[in-house]
Amino acid sequence: MPVSVTDIEIRMGRLFEEAEKPRVEAFIADAAALVRDYCGSRYSEDAPGIRAVLCSEVIRWLSMQPGVVSERVGDMEVQWGASATQSLSPAARDGLRRYRRPLGTISLTRG
Repeated sequence: MPVSVTDIEIRMGRLFEEAEKPRVEAFIADAAALVRDYCGSRYSEDAPGIRAVLCSEVIRWLSMQPGVVSERVGDMEVQWGASATQSLSPAARDGLRRYRRPLGTISLTRG
């Protein structure tokens, strides 16, 4: 694994209870799989940018409540919806752009 529970604890500034650790580990595995799929062959677990994105996505997922679509603090508003699936945020995709295979063209000729 490119990121550990300890990496997430350090960034969040708190230790997880033993009962919380399996959930964090599952989020790390899910985020790593999404990043690997998004980046393709240029994926390298050792890249600091990859580690930063993985940690931020796991922290984001941990802070979301299941079923909450959006929240608003001023005048307190919460919108509930269907359970959202985990996906990479736009900020994560921007951070991973340099690790993706560049687009190219292939010339085709008929012989």
